[in-house]
Amino acid sequence: MDDFSYHAPATVAEAAALQAEGGATARFLAGGSDLFLALERADPPVTRVIDLKGIPALAEIAVASDGGVRLGAAVTMAAIERHDHLATRYPALAAAAAAVGGPPIRNRATVGGNVCNASPAADTSPVLLALGAMAVVAGPGGERELPLAGLWRGPGRITLAPGELLCALRLPARPPRSGCGFQRLTRSAMDIAIVNAAAAVTLDGAGRIASAAVALGAVGPTVLAVAGLKEALAGSPPDDETLARVERLAAAAARPIDDHRASAAYRREMAGVMARRAMAEAWQRAQAAPGEAA
Repeated sequence: MDDFSYHAPATVAEAAALQAEGGATARFLAGGSDLFLALERADPPVTRVIDLKGIPALAEIAVASDGGVRLGAAVTMAAIERHDHLATRYPALAAAAAAVGGPPIRNRATVGGNVCNASPAADTSPVLLALGAMAVVAGPGGERELPLAGLWRGPGRITLAPGELLCALRLPARPPRSGCGFQRLTRSAMDIAIVNAAAAVTLDGAGRIASAAVALGAVGPTVLAVAGLKEALAGSPPDDETLARVERLAAAAARPIDDHRASAAYRREMAGVMARRAMAEAWQRAQAAPGEAA
């Protein structure tokens, strides 16, 4: 590992300026659970590390009056796991955060780091994508928002320009009769996912699907949304036939590769299975508390 300078800015603007000045050789430090591994193989070498932990706004979980949430990029997995509002309204996100490593990792790893590491197997990213999260990006021109999928370019690559940083993730309020689910498949405890899947569903007054979304991890170059799912399921009842349709659509959307964890064929099949289970979990939650979201 090469020598680098360490900076601890007090504001988002200062952090952005430091990163713009350092360019490709600068890295942000939030939890650091991925960064210190990356330092050993960075090309070009990292010469500047910018610590974001001293910026209070980045570590805040702010609940809006409508129930939506703004998650600061430096919010830890442990904080998400333990937050009452998230556990009640966004339980799939709390479950995904709880699946990241062990307790010491969750006390350090941050949601912004998990997202910006751009791993296709990240656990929180499919849930955030299925829930319609927006990325709040700060830069020289102030804040801007973009759909979460627009943040990822490929494995380990994001679309932010020099001088920009992810400062928050904004979760829209969940409508009444809504639910979400998260499922993952691993080889062993604390291993990264072979496949993971998240689902979000809203039911109408008759108990049929008004809207639905499924996102898949570890089956493509980025976390991906299952295209056309909302249209394919609109008006359908929550039954086995509809779940089978979810499974087929998810398997068809997967674009996996063979690697040392699993074959592409196995991943494709399991993408359908995990999506079906996540959707069944989402339905159960939507049906369990009419007029509420879970």
